[in-house]
Amino acid sequence: MGQGRLVSILVGMVLLTGCGKGTQGWSSFPVPIYSSSSLLSSTQAQSDFQDAMAFWEQKAGKQIFDYKGTWDSSQSYVSGSVTNPSSINGNVIFFQDPWPFAPNIVGETTVHSDNQEIKGALVMINPSTQFCSGDCTGQEYMTSQRKTFTHELGHFIGLVHIQDQTNIMYPDATPGGTLSGLTVDQATLTSLTVGR
Repeated sequence: MGQGRLVSILVGMVLLTGCGKGTQGWSSFPVPIYSSSSLLSSTQAQSDFQDAMAFWEQKAGKQIFDYKGTWDSSQSYVSGSVTNPSSINGNVIFFQDPWPFAPNIVGETTVHSDNQEIKGALVMINPSTQFCSGDCTGQEYMTSQRKTFTHELGHFIGLVHIQDQTNIMYPDATPGGTLSGLTVDQATLTSLTVGR
């Protein structure tokens, strides 16, 4: 077995850095994922998260996520710190407070992998971001919670940034919250999901 490694992938409102190198993927699907109770505390946040998971499952043509509900808050997500974990105890999407990254970064996904196989992932969301929900109608100046969740779940699957504004993996936040019309790197998504 190769040595485990952690790859951090960032998404923000301005210019972003930190793309993972190479194709990494899960050994099988669906992958269990949890949320923190505070992240999905509203009906709209739950809907945005469901839309994000459905987006990827529709694009992949299969079930990708096995949503397990709220993570038991008495257990830590990681061994070590969330910015430099030695291991990931559960695949969780959560608000990270205090936010240890630049304020213009709205999310960071940390993937723990071994020999190109993802073993665990954390999706951290900046709690200071001014999010809008749903289609963000009339709130285009805000950051879309739905698109942020969808983008970060793309990293969770193993995708990296794409320099195409129509692609959900474009590293800058774009106006509005609708997912219709957004593209994906279908060849890479297929290579990460077919036969697993």
